Amino acid sequence: GIMGKSKQLTMKVNLIGPAMLTFALLPLMTKAANESKCTTTPTVINVGSSAHLRATESFTLGESGDGDDDRSWINTLPDTADDDLSIYAQSKLALMQFSTLLRHYLPESSDDYPPVRIFDAHPGLVWTPLLRNHIGDAAVGTLTKTGLANLIYKSSTEGAQALVAALDSPPSAVKTEEQVYFVNGRSGGYAASESVSIDASLRLWKYVIAPAVVGVIELPQGWGLDGKGRS
Repeated sequence: GIMGKSKQLTMKVNLIGPAMLTFALLPLMTKAANESKCTTTPTVINVGSSAHLRATESFTLGESGDGDDDRSWINTLPDTADDDLSIYAQSKLALMQFSTLLRHYLPESSDDYPPVRIFDAHPGLVWTPLLRNHIGDAAVGTLTKTGLANLIYKSSTEGAQALVAALDSPPSAVKTEEQVYFVNGRSGGYAASESVSIDASLRLWKYVIAPAVVGVIELPQGWGLDGKGRS
């Protein structure tokens, strides 16, 4: 992901990118699970952030515009830097809402393959190049010299281990629409209520994701219909 960059680019990279990658890989994931006779549990892990807790769900702005306007809400954002990280926070909330859509609308499991698991996972504060680039050389130098970086932040390896913990969690034999949110490698993390709101998630799909992906990548059967898209 990115942070502190263009507002439009932040939403496209942090939300539309993962959504398109997920849709592209879903057929392969279910096929692989089928061919391995259920020994593999296909899993989607969307990487979250505690920043989502301060996000505001404002995608309904699209409702006040021209009903014939097929642009994504993203394209209405000013192409200026996301200096206060408000759009970064929104992108992380939106990614969790995309997880909610996946849990609700992906096909049920069958005798041939298990359900695709959809997890959200926040690895904690990680000392990544992304973070260091955002806070700047002066702050990085101070945190490094004083040793505070090692006290406050996880290493990249520790952050990755927190995500692997989600992947290694016991598989489920049935599809569930319940949110599973890992924080620091443990399930049951606190998440904003908007992240599991199906109404908010459907607005996200209609005004933000669908205009950006429909016609660009193949979607699971039924997506874009029955109120889930713009048809």
